[in-house]
Amino acid sequence: MNRPLATSALALILGAGPALADVTPAEVWQSLQDSYEQMGYAVEVGSEDASDEAITVTDVVLTIDGEADAPDMVLTLPEIVLTAVGDGTVRSVVGGQMTLESSAVPEGDSEAVGFSMTMDAPGNETISSGTPEALTHDVAMPTLTMSGRALDNQNEVPLNATLTGVTGSQTVTAAADGASTQTFEGRADAMEAQITASGPSLAAAETPETTPDAPDAPEAPDAPDAPEAPVATAETDDFQATISIADLTMQGDGTSPAGEINFGNQPTQALQAGFGGKGSFGMGATSGSFTASTLTSDGSRNDSEGSFQAAGGTLAVGISADGLSYEGSMTDMTTNLTATDMPFPISYAAAENRFRLAMPIVASDQEQPFALTYVLDGLTLDDAIWQALDPEAALPRDPASLTIDLEGNALLTQNFMDPDFPQQVEPGPDGAAPMPLQPRSLTIKELALDAVGATVDLTGALTFGDDPSQPVGTIEGTFGGINGLLDTLVAMGVVPQEQLMGPRMMMAMFARPVEGSEDQLQTEIEFREGGAIFANGQQIQ
Repeated sequence: MNRPLATSALALILGAGPALADVTPAEVWQSLQDSYEQMGYAVEVGSEDASDEAITVTDVVLTIDGEADAPDMVLTLPEIVLTAVGDGTVRSVVGGQMTLESSAVPEGDSEAVGFSMTMDAPGNETISSGTPEALTHDVAMPTLTMSGRALDNQNEVPLNATLTGVTGSQTVTAAADGASTQTFEGRADAMEAQITASGPSLAAAETPETTPDAPDAPEAPDAPDAPEAPVATAETDDFQATISIADLTMQGDGTSPAGEINFGNQPTQALQAGFGGKGSFGMGATSGSFTASTLTSDGSRNDSEGSFQAAGGTLAVGISADGLSYEGSMTDMTTNLTATDMPFPISYAAAENRFRLAMPIVASDQEQPFALTYVLDGLTLDDAIWQALDPEAALPRDPASLTIDLEGNALLTQNFMDPDFPQQVEPGPDGAAPMPLQPRSLTIKELALDAVGATVDLTGALTFGDDPSQPVGTIEGTFGGINGLLDTLVAMGVVPQEQLMGPRMMMAMFARPVEGSEDQLQTEIEFREGGAIFANGQQIQ
């Protein structure tokens, strides 16, 4: 498994200014080459022109060879000029148009897939100061323009993006044994991106062609006109989108261990040796729109368009031997969708949408923590949707919310970052192959739903042995407005009255009324050793 492409590309682009600077241009360039080689890249230089005050290198090619199905990546820098400023700092400038290409040949295929991209950063410079053991690099790019496309002979997927007002600062501290730590922060005034995708329609390829009449074939008398068979066309499916983000920010830190092990080629070993890092991205006002047109099987076209916007958002990623974490959020979102085959436009909004995933990635015979969180708060639907679903306004239309907040411990028996994860495991005595991630405990911190007048609020804690289907522990909580919701659905004609007997019997089995509270139910589900299950003290299994 190779280093994630986005991380590699960012490191290489920003690293075009010195990643490990020193007091002279020649020493800066040597340190730069050493740092890339430690990261697992092969460095080739077309030519080098050096003096005491400056060094110019041209046709610099940085390559990393992917393993198995992992992609290869090649970054070409036409020119790097490193100049001694005279105050103990070094100024580095990347000249010309940079190119980045990533490609891989999937197993069983003969053609490579991936992307190629050109990057222009006119006016860029990096000022490096400090000592070889503790360096600070200040980066500035008035604009960074990226233009790329997929490596595909049939489908065109060009992407164009421009970042303006890019600034950043990176501090690198090197230890005597070759290990290093770094911190970074940066920002951009805005990002504008456009993507245009088109390719042969799958529906057109599957449409049968018209079979021409044989020459001079006699026409049968009084034969009814036969319907024309559809004719295959070269029509395409098309997609266009634009995205605008204001006030981007980025910060993080990382640690690289000493030695030749690198995360690009040996991720698990690098993590065990101390490799790790975390980064967060912040976004201000965000908006986007898209249009799409696809050919259908009957020869007509389905056209759709949509837009979205949000007040702001965050995205954070962390990785180390302790685990992988990935989380993000958006606030004050609105979304609008229309399409030819949709009976009405879809429009909805939410005050907050947030998620978090944390999980172990290095195998161990000891339990390791995991967590999952998802929050959707203040969800509202457009009147057109309500009119279609509930024209008589029988259901409450208050903002809805959903919260899932879980954490626990699990046993990871295989390294998640290995190329062959998950490996085949020998079946156990019951004939089933054990999962590589085996739960050992689960805490339901919150499981809550509030929608159309009904509420659910559950908490609990479970432990697991070798058989995860037989947990031990208790789940308890309350339900509100369920009976009222069922009665409303009957009145609306959505559910026949005779079909409610089953759901009401199930509720009576698992929940009991809360004394003094109208249409409120409470439940306590207890899982005991040996697989027995009790609901409110009554055994149900």
